[in-house]
Amino acid sequence: MAQYITLAESKQYLGDIYESAYLDEGTGLPDDTILQEDIDTISGVINAYVMKAYNFTIVGVESLAVLKGISQQLLKSKAYERFDSMEVPEAVIANADKAIFRLKDISMGKMLLSDSVQSPKGTGFSFSLRGRSGVFTRDRMTGV
Repeated sequence: MAQYITLAESKQYLGDIYESAYLDEGTGLPDDTILQEDIDTISGVINAYVMKAYNFTIVGVESLAVLKGISQQLLKSKAYERFDSMEVPEAVIANADKAIFRLKDISMGKMLLSDSVQSPKGTGFSFSLRGRSGVFTRDRMTGV
């Protein structure tokens, strides 16, 4: 399972929120294990959406940057929910919603990852149109 943001990047991105949201009650210090669980959860959500459209691990620099940004937005929302779900800023909620909409667009093929090395998966839907030939002829205008 691919992760799009590291533990160190997450701690740096969250800043002061990290120390408040991931506080271990017993030691009174931030707990990296809880943060890693959130990173794994968010990576799993992202992978679930991406794997609907792509059947390979994303390795392109530009694509990873897009998915890292989505990870950051979702992680910040999750951190605020851990800290105080009643005080989640509107901007954080809006950014998390936008991130989910982007993931939905990726999964439906509306948003393509720019430097992916393979075309997105097909829908599996195909159709064929064939009609009967010769139902009406010049001599027989009433049909069959």
